Parts: sequence; C-alpha cells; structure tokens
Amino acid sequence: MKHTHLGWFAGILGLLCFVSFSAAEEALIVVDDEASVNALLPNLTNGQGIAKLEKNDVYEDDADGKAALIIEVVGGDGQKFNPNIPGWQYSIVQKPSKANEIRYVTFAWKKDGGRGIQLQLHRNPGGWGYRYHGGALVHNWVPSLSVNPKIPDEWEIHTRDMFEDWGAFGMSGIAFTAWDGSHAIFDHVVFHQEEDDPLADLSVDPREKAAAVWAELKTR
Repeated sequence: MKHTHLGWFAGILGLLCFVSFSAAEEALIVVDDEASVNALLPNLTNGQGIAKLEKNDVYEDDADGKAALIIEVVGGDGQKFNPNIPGWQYSIVQKPSKANEIRYVTFAWKKDGGRGIQLQLHRNPGGWGYRYHGGALVHNWVPSLSVNPKIPDEWEIHTRDMFEDWGAFGMSGIAFTAWDGSHAIFDHVVFHQEEDDPLADLSVDPREKAAAVWAELKTR
C-alpha cells in the first residue's frame, strides 16, 4: 500500500457536496479550489487557530492549484475543527459501494516553523481517534500515525488507506492542526473510494466536475 503521492468537499448554499468525477468513482473534496475552501471555512467552528483562504502558497500538482486552507497559530491549540460537520455521515469500509462510503484519504500539507502538524478525523460516537501527523506529536494527541518523522517544510502529499489503518468507522468531522510555529497549509484534501487519487489527473477540468448536493445523493 502506497502512503505517498497525494490526494472531497464543495459547497452549495452552505451545504456540503459530494462530487462525482465518473460513474465508477465518487469523491468528497474538502480542500481543492477557492469554492471548496470558502464552503469549508464557516464549518470550522472550533479551535483557537485562525483559518483562512490561502491563494499564494498552494499545492500545484493537481488540476486546480489555485487555493488552499491556512491555519495560523495565534496561541492555544493552533487548530480549527468541527467534530460534527452538517451532512457528514460517512462510513469507512473495506469495499465502498454507496455514495456515503469511502476508504481512502489523500491530503497535501506544508508547515512553517514549529515541530509538528496533524490531520484528525472524528467519529460520532467515539471521538478523535483517527489521526495522521508529520514531525513531532506536539500535544501527544493519540492514537496518531506518523506519515513522516520530519515536518513538511515543503509541500508533501500522502494517500492513506483508512480501513487498513483503523478498520471500519463512521466519520462525522475533521480537524486541521498546525499546533505550533507560524502556520500550516492544507490543500488537495479528498476522501475517495478507489486507491488512485481522484484529483491527480491534470486533464480533469475543475469546471467540468459534476457536483450534486449531498442530500440528493444519499437516497441512491
């Protein structure tokens, strides 16, 4: 199983959307372009970090390369999160076959200063038991799997098999954690059913992504 080479979220009227690239594969794009970041920001309601749209320092090796999410550290926990994002009722399973079933996560990140960075997933019920980190575990929030013992001072991309890492669970929220230093930047954050990163194909024009409101897809 590859754990490098990166890799769901777009909003319509404040709702999270499920984006379909093809009949064979569906993906939840969380951070990719400016629209996805702007849809995410109002849902990051907790944490003492400052979350903003970043347009200058972005992950460029995808079909968008124009926007990212920056978490500025201003003290405290250095993160922004929501354990229960509206519409997030996703199941991590071995063989995804429904619109709300997924297995893989791909994310790109970069850190300015400090000792570590972390991406956390929330289970409801169950709490923050599904984490990935780079560099040091600054606050020792465990369990957490290391994707690189060094902090990513340049852009890194990672794909993780969440079922292999954690087994089956239900996902209801996410945390973007900079911890310390100046800031952390997240881009190309996508949850998907197949192992291949659905945002990696530069031939895909983001304007042609067929988006549908999640409420319409969950009845499939």
